[in-house]
Amino acid sequence: MLEKQWNLSAEETLAASPQHEKNCKKLHITCSGTSARRRRMDSRQRVLGPKSSATPISATKPLRSILGPELLQNRLKGYVKGVVSEELLTHTEVLQLSKKIQVGLHVEEQKSRLKERLGCEPSDDQLALSLKMSRIDLQSTLIECSLARERLSMSNVRLVMSIAQRYDNMGAEMADLIQGGLIGLLCGIEKFDPSKGYKISTYVYWWIRQGVSRTLVENSRTLRLPTHLHERLGLIRNAKMRLEEKGITPSVNNIAASLNMSQKKVRNATEASSKVYSLDREVFPSLNGLPGATLHSFIADNHLENNPWHGVDIWALKDEVNNLISSSLREREREIIRLYYGLDSECLTWEDISKRIGLSRERVRQVGLVALEKLKHAARKRRLDAMLIKQ
Repeated sequence: MLEKQWNLSAEETLAASPQHEKNCKKLHITCSGTSARRRRMDSRQRVLGPKSSATPISATKPLRSILGPELLQNRLKGYVKGVVSEELLTHTEVLQLSKKIQVGLHVEEQKSRLKERLGCEPSDDQLALSLKMSRIDLQSTLIECSLARERLSMSNVRLVMSIAQRYDNMGAEMADLIQGGLIGLLCGIEKFDPSKGYKISTYVYWWIRQGVSRTLVENSRTLRLPTHLHERLGLIRNAKMRLEEKGITPSVNNIAASLNMSQKKVRNATEASSKVYSLDREVFPSLNGLPGATLHSFIADNHLENNPWHGVDIWALKDEVNNLISSSLREREREIIRLYYGLDSECLTWEDISKRIGLSRERVRQVGLVALEKLKHAARKRRLDAMLIKQ
C-alpha cells in the first residue's frame, strides 16, 4: 500500500473534482519517486554489501519445499507469522555475512576482557581505543554484525521448521520446538567457521537438532527426565523395533543383550518412561454429562485417623477397659490405675498420686502393681488378649 501510495512520477498532475474539472487549474506536484520503505531497504543492502549475483530471486530456479503441507498451510498463523524469509542466500553471501559476524564476535570478546580488567562496563570510547579504531567504525561494525546475524538466521528458518516437524506429536508444542531450534541456530551461526569450506546448513543442522532435542526433553513430560535417560529410551525403542522385525519377543533380557546393557538399566529406563495421570481423572467416561468417579476415589488411605472403623475400635476398647476395671478392682485400686494411666485425661506419677491420696509413694506403687496383675488375670479369663499389657 505504501509503495502504491507513494509511487508517483517525477511530475504528476492532480486534477480537481469532475464537477469543477473545466474551471480548475492543473496543480503540479513534485516528489522523489521512491517510497520510504524502498529507501530503507536500499540503505540496509548498502550496509550489508552488494549482492554477488545480479539475478533477481523471482528469476531463479524454484526450490522444492522441505516443509510438510500442514506446516505450510499454517505458516501465516501463530509462531512463524512473518519470520520465514523467501530469500535464499548464495555461498558467497554466506561467507561475507559470516565474516562480519566473526568481526562482531571479536569485538564482543574484547569488550568482555576489557570489562574484567576495568571492573566495570567499558564505554564506546574505551572499547574503540583498545581496538585501535574510531568510535564511528566501532558502531558500524556492531550494526553490521547484528544485521548479518539477523539476515543469516532468517534465511535458515525453513531448515529449523523442517527439523522441528520431525519431532512433532511427541509431547511438546510445535512452537516450543521451533524456539529451541532457533536457539541452536543462533549458536551454530556464531560457531560457524567459513574458512573450513563447508556449507552453513550442514554445520548448523546438528546445532538445530540439539536445540530441538533439548526442548523435547524439557517440555515433553510432566516430570522431567535427564538427557541421558532420554537417549537410553531412544536406544531401547530402536532395539524393540529391530527385535520385532526379526520375530523375537522384545523382553527385557533380549533388549539388554542386543544393547550390551544390564537388565537393571533397561528396567529402570522403562519404568521411568511410564505416563503420569492426574488423580482427578475420571475412571470411566461420563454418559450423562455428570462427573463420575475419579482415580483418587480408588486409592486406599493408609492413615488410621481417616478410617472410620479405627474410631469404633478405640471406642469399643475403652468401653471394655472401663467395664473390666469396674468389675475387677476395688475403689482405691480403680482410682490409682485411672490416675497413673491417664484414663480420665490426667496422667500422674506415683509421687503425685501419693500426695493426693495421702499414702506413701511405695505403698501407692505396690497397690498399682497388684491392681495391674488383677486386670491381666481378668483379661485372660475373658479371653481379651488385645487388652493384655505386654512388658
